[in-house]
Amino acid sequence: MPVKENQETLVRTKAKELCSAMELRGWASTKFVPTPPYGFTLVSMTGCRAWFGKRWGMICDDMEDHLKLVLDIPRGRSSAEEISERLNLPLVSGNKGKSGVEMIDNRDRITVVLYLFTDELKNTEFRNSEVMEFVSDVRRWSCL
Repeated sequence: MPVKENQETLVRTKAKELCSAMELRGWASTKFVPTPPYGFTLVSMTGCRAWFGKRWGMICDDMEDHLKLVLDIPRGRSSAEEISERLNLPLVSGNKGKSGVEMIDNRDRITVVLYLFTDELKNTEFRNSEVMEFVSDVRRWSCL
């Protein structure tokens, strides 16, 4: 169910927590651009190897029941199985109403989509999580 504008939810709270965890890593070269109504676009101030100039991902907090993290990675960096195992999340194809990892093979990049539903979010502290370690690796792979 879509979230109304300015409605505070667990998903929105966790999206802000994820942004804070990223900022604490000292990523001065990454800017979090509010992208209503979807959430935040992750923009590298130094450029990216991804297809879209400086954009390397999104944190989507526009749904009431799940947080969606969309990350572009260069081809050949990782497989769906490796990411699934690393994050201890099953592989999914599209939003199936449960937490999981989807990998979309685009012509010039791979897009990884993490679906984190409220049951998963309640128990996740991003600051010290494997999700944060994975995002850190993606940033290193994608940004100059």
